[in-house]
Amino acid sequence: MTFQHWLTEQKVVIIDGSMARLLEEQALEINHKLWTALALIEAPEAIFNVHKRYFDAGANIAITASYQATGKSFSELGYSEAEAISFIKSSITLAKEARAASKSPQTKWIAGSVGPYGAYLSDGSEYTGNYQIADTELYAFHASRIKALIEAGADILAIETIPRLDELQVILSIIATFDFPVMVSVSLKDTGHLPSGDSLDAFQRLVEQDKHVVAYGINCIAPQSVAATIEHLAAHATKPLLAYPNSGAIFDPISKTWSEDLSTKEIFSVDAKSWHQKGATLIGGCCCSSDSDIALLAQSLKG
Repeated sequence: MTFQHWLTEQKVVIIDGSMARLLEEQALEINHKLWTALALIEAPEAIFNVHKRYFDAGANIAITASYQATGKSFSELGYSEAEAISFIKSSITLAKEARAASKSPQTKWIAGSVGPYGAYLSDGSEYTGNYQIADTELYAFHASRIKALIEAGADILAIETIPRLDELQVILSIIATFDFPVMVSVSLKDTGHLPSGDSLDAFQRLVEQDKHVVAYGINCIAPQSVAATIEHLAAHATKPLLAYPNSGAIFDPISKTWSEDLSTKEIFSVDAKSWHQKGATLIGGCCCSSDSDIALLAQSLKG
């Protein structure tokens, strides 16, 4: 069964939580330009552990540690193109191994993470969209990673935290050449606009019209913004909606650290039920969320 067919039969789908938090719990230092992708080089077993913990917690979808894993990033550290592709493909392999090792009974899928160019810049610009790059350069930047993730056996790609529609259009043009399913999520400036100023309505029109987009929505935004945004999208949605916000912590792009978050118990139980009622089918957590949050989410939404 394909992911697309399975998705049409689901009322609730549980996405996993933060990769970074669970790597840091294993004493990894990832305050680095590669962020979680650094563990693909230095501690792949830690990535396996993260995926297994989320599957064991009840997640249906594991999102790989490839968000900042790009050929450009690895080449700047002295790695060859072949080595870069190998690291990117290993993000899928590790998730597959964790899926095989997990004994939890839910259906499990692997989503290859594709972050925006702003994530590569490692200056928080996935939350601003404030970068200048030609479409041809964007195409080259994204194409090799997308190809590697598909070749390695991803079930779907997670196009994540996208701050600009022009970049999303380039990514979707690459996806069209592979005829591969994707779920797409954007970051937000406010409940009606992407960080670039592009409207949420324009984003919705784009992804509703693209046959490769099987689900879409928002990620890594404040949990307080989810309900209103999902309600807005649900008014015109014909495809499943997704939401995986951060834990409520605030990101500092200078220190590349997150503030202490508040209790997440209500966010991933009471609030998540509201998101589902307002129209979200795929729900999970982003930065600073944990496997205990995902276990609570699965229990709250699936019983």
